Amino acid sequence: MVKTTLAAATLIVGALVAVPASASASTSDSADVLSCKAVYQITNTWPASSTRDGISLGQVTVQNTGSSPMKGWRVSWRYADGTTITQVWGAVPLPVIGPVGTQAFGNETYNGELAVRGSTVFGFATRGPVPAETPDPVVCTPL
Repeated sequence: MVKTTLAAATLIVGALVAVPASASASTSDSADVLSCKAVYQITNTWPASSTRDGISLGQVTVQNTGSSPMKGWRVSWRYADGTTITQVWGAVPLPVIGPVGTQAFGNETYNGELAVRGSTVFGFATRGPVPAETPDPVVCTPL
C-alpha cells in the first residue's frame, strides 16, 4: 500500500513539474474598461430679439468607448456665457454642486445600458446668446 501511494505521489509531482508556465491558472491580461465619450452639437438656432434671448436646439451623442457594456452614464458641461437649459429629452437633469452654468444629465431608464461601441442621443433647448457656446470639456462618466 505504501509503495502504491508513493508511486501515485511521484506521478502527481512529476505531472506538476511537467506543466509549462504558460498553462498556469487563467488570468485576463487586459481588464474590462468602462469609458465613454459625449459629442455636443448645436442643431438649430433662433436669434435674440429685443424682448427675448436667442434659442438654440442641440443634441449630445453618448458613446460607449470602453471594452465592456455600460449600465448607465452621466454627461456634464459648463456654460460660462449665461446660457441656460430650458428643456431636455432623452436624459434626466441631475442636481449640480459647482460653478454657475454647470449642467449635468443622466440616462433615462431606456437608454442607459450601452453595448461596447453602442451609442444613444439626447436633446436639449437653450436660452441665451445665439448660438449657445460649445462647452469644452463635455465630460462623460460611465456608470
